[in-house]
Amino acid sequence: MKRGYELQTGEKEGCCDACIRCLGRIPYASLIATILLAAGIAVFCGSFYTAVIQTRTLFSFDFRSVTDNFFNLTEALKWSAVGITAFMGVYAFILLLIGFLATGASKEKKYCGFGTGLGSRITVAFFLVLTYIIFIGWLLMSCMGVIPSLFFYLTVIVKATPYTVGNQNCLNLQQFGLDVVFNTTNNNTPGNTALGSNMWEYCGNDYNKFQADGFQLFNLYIVALVGALVVTISLVHYLMCLSANYAHLKDSGKIYKYEETKYREEQELHNIVTNSKEKLNY
Repeated sequence: MKRGYELQTGEKEGCCDACIRCLGRIPYASLIATILLAAGIAVFCGSFYTAVIQTRTLFSFDFRSVTDNFFNLTEALKWSAVGITAFMGVYAFILLLIGFLATGASKEKKYCGFGTGLGSRITVAFFLVLTYIIFIGWLLMSCMGVIPSLFFYLTVIVKATPYTVGNQNCLNLQQFGLDVVFNTTNNNTPGNTALGSNMWEYCGNDYNKFQADGFQLFNLYIVALVGALVVTISLVHYLMCLSANYAHLKDSGKIYKYEETKYREEQELHNIVTNSKEKLNY
């Protein structure tokens, strides 16, 4: 095609035709998956990061103190959310770039030829496998996100097995297996419970605070779970896009080989005809 995008009729390409040609190069499926992933990872990181910090605060306020293992776990989870967000952002950009390179005219320019076509298929296959592994990881992460949501649902929404001591509602976290969270070497006695030194019990004002903060944490963990599910769905979209791109690139390689073979045969036939005419004239 000549400079200025002249058509075969000699007329220049209009703005409408140029826009349609440019829109044809956009990988809409990959773009939708990227938007879903960006929205999901932003929601997940913001809500999960805040929820982890507030959970540690909820388990350590007043006279309570958490174990070093629990403190280190919350720190690891907090910064892991930030690292995962950065990684998924870069990874989404790479997958979107692959979608652009494997769409429309860009595919014909960048992926023509046997060597380049083979390399492109290997690249897409590599990211297809890697995306599947990441998808499994996010699926497991979504399943694990149900645990804190279920815990705060039982303790705050359902209010599982609260009991009364001195006209005060109490909640014992030992029934949920959370006795490993608290540092039991601290023998301080709480000021609002008649049960003695028991860090697993929330009574009176502590119980009310646990209910108020726990309801907020329940909402945060639910939002984080929704964000993780959105990321998981976006990865399914990416898997479909990569599979389709791999199939298209494979078919393009076959078509290129066919056209190259056809061109060579036509060239050989043309040479034979030309040589025959020259011999007859001679």
